Amino acid sequence: MVAGSVAFAEPEKAKAWNTDDGTVSVYNLDNDYKDGLYRIWEKIVYNKYSDEKNNGHGLTIYNQYLSNSAGKKVATWKDWSKLLTQGGSKSIYYGVYFSKLPSDVYTLHITVYSNYHAKYVNYTRKIAHSAGKISYVSGKYQTDTTGDRYLHLVFNIKQMKGYVPKLEIFDSKGNKVFSRSNYSKVAYDDSNYGFNWDFCSNSGAPMYAGDYIFKVTCNGKSCSKKLTLK
Repeated sequence: MVAGSVAFAEPEKAKAWNTDDGTVSVYNLDNDYKDGLYRIWEKIVYNKYSDEKNNGHGLTIYNQYLSNSAGKKVATWKDWSKLLTQGGSKSIYYGVYFSKLPSDVYTLHITVYSNYHAKYVNYTRKIAHSAGKISYVSGKYQTDTTGDRYLHLVFNIKQMKGYVPKLEIFDSKGNKVFSRSNYSKVAYDDSNYGFNWDFCSNSGAPMYAGDYIFKVTCNGKSCSKKLTLK
């Protein structure tokens, strides 16, 4: 696998770049997150000629880097040699921790060269990065060891490792009934973070069935979710 260092981005639809004769092709695949690493996936396809036999030359992949909108390199990866010596295809990824980079439109650059045929593909892929995102995951009623019921909320927090989230709860009239900001720091670049609420206001008064807005804020980003409590 190609591993390196870019945060939240929306993948382009699959496209293909290839030499005029179709010897070498590169396809965009869907991107994903894993352990906070944003992975830009590509598939390399090498169609060998029948008279090439088993020469073992394969492909060389070089000039692999990520640049920002100003053209400055912000991440680079080592060259690959003798890839796909028997032809076929291989999926590889370019991994980036976008939490270390500001919001921008970045460009992935790759050159793929067929050593035997002296054929090459140069292509670029744009990755729009927004620094940090919070999204609602789930809300479930749970019971603690003493039998008391509470609401367990989960929000996904991306690219905010080291920052402390804040929870605010508003009733149907927009009145703030609860807030807490002394949670632990977000530990991962891609984190499902849990919040518990015991259905009481900050003053300890019990809250009743109805509609509530749950708002999580972290490092200037926020996400709100309306839930009906029964």
